[in-house]
Amino acid sequence: MIERSYLDDSRRSWSGTALFALAIGALGAGGYVWWKSVAPRVDVAGGFPRALTRNTPLKVQWSTAYGARMVAVRVEQEGTSTTVLERHAEPNRFLFWRESGRNEEAALTIGRKEIPSLRSGKATIVVEVQSNDWRAQTARISKEIPVVLERPTVTAGSEPVFVRRGGTGIVAFSVGGGWSEAGVRVGPYHFPSYPMKGSANRRVCLFAVPPDVDGKADPVLYARNAAGEEAESPFPHRVTPGQFRERTLEMGDRFLEKVLGELDAGRDGDVSERFLRVNAKMRRANDATLAGLAVKSEPRRLWNGAFQLLPRGKAEARYGDRRTYRINRKPVSAEWHLGIDMASVKNAPVPAGNSGKVIFAGKLGIYGNVVVIDHGLSVQSVYAHLSAIEVKVGDGVERGQTIGKSGMTGMAGGDHLHMGMMVAGVFTDPVEWSFASWMEKTLMPLAGALE
Repeated sequence: MIERSYLDDSRRSWSGTALFALAIGALGAGGYVWWKSVAPRVDVAGGFPRALTRNTPLKVQWSTAYGARMVAVRVEQEGTSTTVLERHAEPNRFLFWRESGRNEEAALTIGRKEIPSLRSGKATIVVEVQSNDWRAQTARISKEIPVVLERPTVTAGSEPVFVRRGGTGIVAFSVGGGWSEAGVRVGPYHFPSYPMKGSANRRVCLFAVPPDVDGKADPVLYARNAAGEEAESPFPHRVTPGQFRERTLEMGDRFLEKVLGELDAGRDGDVSERFLRVNAKMRRANDATLAGLAVKSEPRRLWNGAFQLLPRGKAEARYGDRRTYRINRKPVSAEWHLGIDMASVKNAPVPAGNSGKVIFAGKLGIYGNVVVIDHGLSVQSVYAHLSAIEVKVGDGVERGQTIGKSGMTGMAGGDHLHMGMMVAGVFTDPVEWSFASWMEKTLMPLAGALE
């Protein structure tokens, strides 16, 4: 029998230990390069463009710890993918950690020259960056955007449009080329258009000429595409001057106590400062809320015939009154009164001016308890200072249906109804909308063509 020597055991033990050490070293090295690998970051300077046009600039930015192995920009449309930028670098899997961090960018242009098959519609821009390290992680961002290859056009009709300053007008026109939005602009205000029956490019637009717009700011037609390109055209029209009164209102102690107690309770400042905060700052915020409701308007006409005002209501204030508010005979602020105030009896039933859908019912600052009804085509009516609300958001209402009761909530000194009419979020004269003859002669010939 041959015995194993001590030397043989030592050699085997040493060999096993070496192999184990090598395995541990390899695992450690692998773990180190795995841990050191960092995913890249990628972005588009200024964000993706609003649309792809005939010649759209794009700047891609990326950040890597050890450089980029691959950078690519593709445009995908209807199952076809076109690479408009592609960069590659030699792979660096083991010694990448010796490299320093990098912030890089590439500027390119995307359009018909780069993609001859590009068509109007939609496309997706895809940006990918792969890190040049062991793990080679890829960062990817993408966005679907419109493709607009034609400029918009807008053409006015030949029929003249007559509108009163403070009133509402209606105009028909045609658009062409690449467009996504069209309507009328009056000073800073924009009014959307709606398609005539059977033709998306034949449009009708209701617009207002509010009293705060400079009399020299003529209404103009516009058409705009998704890329922001715009066409503009005048149209034959005549704006007749409106008659707006100058009114001076003295704020008495009893009124101030009521209004400030309800709308500015517990706030700092003297009476004039607090009233100005309510009558100016809060008014702006409340009007912005009302204007924002325009986006909820139905794209079809819900009203039928002239609008109803408060039955047996006595007019206490007109639309367009320019009011100067005074405290202790000193002017504090001046504001437009953009509705009509009517009073009959205390807690008088308030009727819906016309058929429509309730889109707001609740408290709203200076207006107190408010109901807003959408009548379609961006036309909405506002009923303020109510003592009670008898409808809720989402309710359909008919002309003459009771929606609440008159009151003195908000910035009201006595029981009455403040009624406003809005076109695309801009206040216009409600009295005009109560005239059946004006409605039939001015609005319906074109509004009826939308059905």
